[in-house]
Order: sequence, then structure tokens, then C-alpha cells
Amino acid sequence: MDGHSSAALAFTRSAGRAGHWVAVGANQGLFAAAKLSRYCQLPFDYPVSTSTAEAFVVAVREFARLNGIDVVVPITDWTVQPLSEQRESFAGISRLALPPRDAVTAAADKFHTVELARSLGIGVPRTWLIQSPAEIAGLPDSKNLLVIKDRFSVRWKNDQAIFGSVSYAMGKEEVERRIGERLRAAGDVLVQEFVFGKGIGLSFFIAEDGVYLPFAWERIREIDPRGSASSCRKSILLDNKLATLSSRLMQAIGFRGIAMVEYKALPDGTAVLMEINGRPWGSIGLPIASGIDYPCYLIDWWLTGTLPPKTLEYRADITCRRLVSELTHLSNVRIGKPENWPNEYPDFWSTLAKAAIPWYPGMRYDDVWFSDPRPGWAQLKNWFRVRRSK
Repeated sequence: MDGHSSAALAFTRSAGRAGHWVAVGANQGLFAAAKLSRYCQLPFDYPVSTSTAEAFVVAVREFARLNGIDVVVPITDWTVQPLSEQRESFAGISRLALPPRDAVTAAADKFHTVELARSLGIGVPRTWLIQSPAEIAGLPDSKNLLVIKDRFSVRWKNDQAIFGSVSYAMGKEEVERRIGERLRAAGDVLVQEFVFGKGIGLSFFIAEDGVYLPFAWERIREIDPRGSASSCRKSILLDNKLATLSSRLMQAIGFRGIAMVEYKALPDGTAVLMEINGRPWGSIGLPIASGIDYPCYLIDWWLTGTLPPKTLEYRADITCRRLVSELTHLSNVRIGKPENWPNEYPDFWSTLAKAAIPWYPGMRYDDVWFSDPRPGWAQLKNWFRVRRSK
């Protein structure tokens, strides 16, 4: 599902190469690169889940019934949550590759994640949950950069989605304005102190009896240099202490399946939690390229109950990049440092010099594959088409 996403393309390729018959679903009217993969046997469109969750679930269930689908793999929060809420309706039709319902809810709740991590001794940013305008006055006076973000990436009300957002603010007036906007839109909002540091991540396969296949990486470039999904990242050796803390967090949530935990690494070596993804994540192509094929292990587990190896010696120093995300990163850097941004900002020409290197030993691409060329090149064409239309 979610054929527009890079994780869906990674799943399609992994499952297809393993010999599985693969259908790829995507929102009606949305460009979906995964549907163009040589490994996609049947593409289909479904109603947009964020417009009408009920119609979306009905369409997916009917497609699964008519085509004898064994496993449905939702990729993004936009499909995970509606399917999780109606999982019982798929009984006898298809398996849903989902964690338990309570774990889906807990993993999606950013405030719950922060509080749980704090209780486990994991470093977290200073965080405040604001539920009314009156609570704004309780925020400490600070000249530091603050992050204003929704408690959930997406939530539903009356079958309609309320999309989350992330913004940055400094100064009392701007902070109050940003918070007020989100309170009116969503009813509550999180305020966090911005953490400057290098982005690092850990991923796992979590089963009832323990944690399998730990993997670690660090970010090289982000789509938005202020903070966003990565456009380029590199596999690194595992930090066993951080891996243990991260696995405890996911187990405390009651999670089952594959997940990732992201941190900012401070200069003194401290790791501060940024977020968890209790679903397939956008950079999942990196562990696959490094030797840990999470999609295949997850599919096998749901089909046969087979658990993966406890650990695998993956390849470190493998770099994986997504070409269209790299182009967006360059576009953002070219615009220049945002007004009042207090931290360093990438220089365009030095960034271009690094990003323009098409290949070196150990470099891989999420999207552009010579053995499966259509998705990557179509995605690149679509990127330029969208830019020209703006």
C-alpha cells in the first residue's frame, strides 16, 4: 500500500525478488512510483483514506477478497491507523501486517512516546503539551528555538483527517501565534526545545519473545536542512547501549513488527530521542542494501510465523540516497538560510559538489535501479513536472 512512498517501493522490490506475487495500491489520482516497478503484478487505486476512512477500508478489503491477498502491508500513518481500527473486518479475508491496536495508538502519540522514554531513562527534549490558550503562559521564558508540532502526524474526526504539522518559532509573539494556529486546528499541540545534533537511527524486528536484527545509521543530508526526513544516510556500527534502550522503549509500547527509533547525537555523545516510526520508514532501503531485508522477514513472519535470525552482520559505511529527495534538499539550500535561523546552514555550492557525485564505492540509491529503472526515472520526471507547475 501507499505506492507513492519510498518504503512501498522498497517493499515491492524485496517481495518481488523473493518470488512473491505483489499488488501495489495507492491513493486515487496520486503518482505512485511503486506501481511502475517490474515486480508489481497488479496496481490498484483506492479512495483517499484521509478524505473518507470508511470508503478506503471497504475498498482495500474488497480488493483483498477478490484477489486472494494473503498479507496487506500498510506503510504510512494515513493507512495504518484506519486499517488498525477496522482490523477485525479482515478476518478470514487477509492478514494485516500491523502491530497490536494499542501499540499502533501508542507509537503514533508523540507525547506518550516522550513521557515513556523519559521514564525509561532515555534522553528527551524538554517538552510541553499545550491543550488550551491559557496554558501558553506556563511556558518558561526562552530565547531558544522552539519546535511547534502536533501530537499526532494525522488523526481522524468524523471520518476526516486532521493533518499534523511541524514549525519553528522564536520569541513570545511568534510562539503564541504558532501554538494558537495548531490549537484551533487540532485541539492540542506539543512544544519542544530544538535539539542541535547529528541525526542517528536504530531499527529492529520486534517479536513477543524479544528483539531481532538491530541496525544503525546516521544522516548525511535531510530534505529540509532544519529537520525532516533524510535524503541521504549511511549505515554505521551498532551502539549496544543505545540499541538496548531503544528496544526497551518499543517493547514497553507492546510493539510487534518492524520499527525505527531516531535520535539527535550531541557533541558530548548524549543521544536525545526525536521520534519513533511504528511502521515501515522512508529510509528502509538502507538496511536492505546493507544486508538486512526487513520487508522479506516481515512478510515471512506474517505468512508462516518464521522468525528472522537474532542478529546479522550487516555492512557498515553503505550510503543510500533518494535522488528526488536530494534534489529537494538542494532546492531548499539554494533558497538560503531562513530568517532568524540560529544554527549553521549548509552552503549551496559545497552541498552541490557533494551531492553531484553520482557514485562511489558503497553508494546505493533508494529509487534509481538499473535492474528496475521505471520507478526511479518516472519519479524524477514527476519531480520536474511538479516544479514547473508551481
